[in-house]
Amino acid sequence: MNSIPKTAAVAPSLPPDAAKSSPVRHSNLQHDLPWHKGEHPMESWHFATNLRGDGRHYSFRVHLVIVETHEEEPQASIGLCLVDQDTGWIRESETTVPLSDIVIRSDVLQISSRALDIRCKDTEMSLSAELPDAFVELSGKVGTPILINNGEGSISFFGAQQYKFAFPGIQVSGAVSIMGKRQTVTGAMWFNRQWGELPRRFRLDRNLEHRQWICLYPSLSNGVSLSASQVWDFRTSRVETNCTVVLPDGTHVVEKIQPLELSDYVDSRRSDRRYPRHVILSDPALETCLQISLPYQEREVVSKMGGMIKFDGKMVVDGFIFGDRVTGDGFVEMVGRWR
Repeated sequence: MNSIPKTAAVAPSLPPDAAKSSPVRHSNLQHDLPWHKGEHPMESWHFATNLRGDGRHYSFRVHLVIVETHEEEPQASIGLCLVDQDTGWIRESETTVPLSDIVIRSDVLQISSRALDIRCKDTEMSLSAELPDAFVELSGKVGTPILINNGEGSISFFGAQQYKFAFPGIQVSGAVSIMGKRQTVTGAMWFNRQWGELPRRFRLDRNLEHRQWICLYPSLSNGVSLSASQVWDFRTSRVETNCTVVLPDGTHVVEKIQPLELSDYVDSRRSDRRYPRHVILSDPALETCLQISLPYQEREVVSKMGGMIKFDGKMVVDGFIFGDRVTGDGFVEMVGRWR
């Protein structure tokens, strides 16, 4: 996978005190995109897509998580969700199966189950998924820039070391079929790849009552993409916030941003959670203030893997970054307590 093309876009000017790095390139995508054959207790592939066609707007998500521990048989959790953003029509499914029930390769990215097929060869990626009353088929080319979290990939998840990177701007085309009616679509896909350790004595059904986190993935009108997160551990009263920015030329900016400002909470009708509908991401060093709106829809998924409740959905962005006015969209994920 060394043939990924280099973007020709020009990076915006940065504030002089921004903690920037030279353009970062991932060293071994051919190894890191596929499954690692049980080398890590957790592996994840997460695709989030905004699609449009014939005046209609859709969002589509795929999240595949593999958990392998010594106590239990390896499991694969497959989450799918398709939303018609204009009508609110939603179809979703979440299944947990033994890892042996899916086809997965370690030499190339290829994962197949009854409802999902993911393939990537060289720069060509395809994804198809079947949901109740719906079918989605998409293809596109992976390319640069690659967003490598913290500029080097290493992140800490409640003390556990993990690795995370993303393709924030895969241009895709294909079709969405709803109730037998097929609509051609185009759009942009954000693809997160993550793996690593699980926290010590960590169990989803037990630990998520004491923790919560939000992950924000905005793509902006000037070609800049961000991966920002905030994690709360209520037992220790610790809050950690991180942000990685990637410019069109691959330059990474890593900053400890100010704590996120969350407001306009709404009560879920499916659980006892409360979720914010407005987030402010700001940092004076980056001359940045992004107003992030999270249109509320019934976007909770209760996973069969530990009873985890997760909210994910689309975001709309307006504000400033590096002093320049921008707009954008993207995706949000909220997991944990949220009460």
